[in-house]
Amino acid sequence: MALNRQIHIYSLDTGCFYTRREQAIHKKMTDALRLKKKCKSESAKPTYLKIKEKIKKDIEEMKGGDGLGFKNMTTREQVVFLRKLRRLRRAFHKSRNFSKQIPDILKGNPDLQIDNINKTIREYKELLLRTLSRKSGICRQLKDNRLTDWRKISIFESTLTRLGDMKTNELTKDIIVVQTFFYDVIEQLVKNGFMYNGEKYRYFTSSAGQIRTKKTVFIRESVWKVLQPSLMCGLTIDKINKVGGVNVNKYLAYLALCNSATDLWETFDIKKCIVVPDFETNVNTEVDFINYKTYKINRQTMDVPIPHTDGCGMILPSVSKKNFMVRLPWVKGLLAVFDFKKFIEEHDDCSPIVKDIYDKEWNVLEDNIEVIFTKSQFKMYNYYKSWEQYQDWFEKYNCQAGVCNIEEDFIPRATINYQMLQSLTDVTKEEFNHLVKGSNNTLKQLTSDMDTMYRVFGVTKTNRNKTPFQQCLELYPALLKDEHTKAVLRGIKNSLVKNFRAGKLEIEGKYTFLIPDLYAFCEKLFCGDDNPQGLLKNQEVFCKLYRQYKKLDCLRSPHLFREHAVRKNVIEKHIEKWFTTNAIYTSVHDPISKILQFDDL
Repeated sequence: MALNRQIHIYSLDTGCFYTRREQAIHKKMTDALRLKKKCKSESAKPTYLKIKEKIKKDIEEMKGGDGLGFKNMTTREQVVFLRKLRRLRRAFHKSRNFSKQIPDILKGNPDLQIDNINKTIREYKELLLRTLSRKSGICRQLKDNRLTDWRKISIFESTLTRLGDMKTNELTKDIIVVQTFFYDVIEQLVKNGFMYNGEKYRYFTSSAGQIRTKKTVFIRESVWKVLQPSLMCGLTIDKINKVGGVNVNKYLAYLALCNSATDLWETFDIKKCIVVPDFETNVNTEVDFINYKTYKINRQTMDVPIPHTDGCGMILPSVSKKNFMVRLPWVKGLLAVFDFKKFIEEHDDCSPIVKDIYDKEWNVLEDNIEVIFTKSQFKMYNYYKSWEQYQDWFEKYNCQAGVCNIEEDFIPRATINYQMLQSLTDVTKEEFNHLVKGSNNTLKQLTSDMDTMYRVFGVTKTNRNKTPFQQCLELYPALLKDEHTKAVLRGIKNSLVKNFRAGKLEIEGKYTFLIPDLYAFCEKLFCGDDNPQGLLKNQEVFCKLYRQYKKLDCLRSPHLFREHAVRKNVIEKHIEKWFTTNAIYTSVHDPISKILQFDDL
């Protein structure tokens, strides 16, 4: 994605919508909070005095260097000794200066003073809450003086910005983000909106991440009236409520898909897409079964229903050679490359006719279907009468399709993290030495090996967007001996040491897409096989990035528990014929999806 294309907007908080009286009360409350903070720091003065006396004593002892054998120390020990002496002297001067600053507020009892301040803060907060609650029906005003430069943020280009004709690298006031500090204010804003420059703004949506961080997105009402049909693909809140309504948080998250950072899918044709039921089978495996009544855990072997295509659909290689994430109105998920047309042509027992989620039959070959979505990707299917209705409204209201997270041509090496290391509870010393071998080699060769220095500076063949400094290094290798370059290299080394100590070790790892056995999915979809075998057996995976490795440790980030799924990597020609991308493919006979908790983005 072109992440350099950004739009600037304002990010405010609920305090920006105060009335004069509310602002005055809030100012008094914050002044009291600052005073409390100052009192707390000053009340630590007796502790500082004790520290000062101890430091003074240590300095006196260290001044008698002969008694400590200073002359008999090695040069290295003398340097360490003098550094410690300088640090103690600086700490002494700091404590001495601090002890001179005795505020008037501490002439009495500091603890009693803080108690009085806490009481004042509570009174102001209660007064502010009472004042806010009395104005539940008002439409608040936003003043120009609240829109300051330090309240500007940038968002990436999305379907919302493209449809709203928001210019790249320019400031727009069509959408405004508001962070919640007082619930009474945000409730009034959500219910009644707010006014700015004579125009009304209404609540738009909040993504799942924004809900967690208490942020809301507001949009100019005149803009919303124009964009609503395109963003909601013909649906309205009234239409949704007539069908039975929807969970509010889910509705907001699905509507926020238009605000995801995406590139426009210019060649997308909704008429060449269908939506089919998800592929689900029972996998017989050993599990820890939790009784939901008694909460007792029993280890037993049983059939576990697994939806293999949860959040995953298929796209023909003639349309895209790479896997990517897709965003449409009410549609999201991964589109994995698989030639399902070739599958139909090469299997005599297959039929190109399939039923969509509305029980309508489609001929994949005659209807020229290029993309097959699954039911789990179409979030609001209940609110449309048929897939044709969605297609018609998509074209009628000029809806857009966006793509993001496109599979890279070269997937860089990833690092392991401390969570993944902590779950290796039975690792031996030899095994751990193997894990840190690559990191140690990097540190050893960082100042002696040119290739290693180029790699840490980012001067590699795969880096197509080199900085001017990286371009200079590439053209003139002798620049590595420059003092500035050496100083930068020392900084990089210190940073690497910190990262390695924190568990971010260099390993032969990569972040890539995880895809189910789509061959088995086609056996179910086109051949009607309720128990498809697929190309991969239980405990097998396919990833051509690791042709030379027979076993792979499949991990997920964030690491939730002990998700070290070690699997056999099967690289065979008949499998590689169908699985053509750099993703890792898993078996439908394997409970690996329960271990790693597969989901789409």
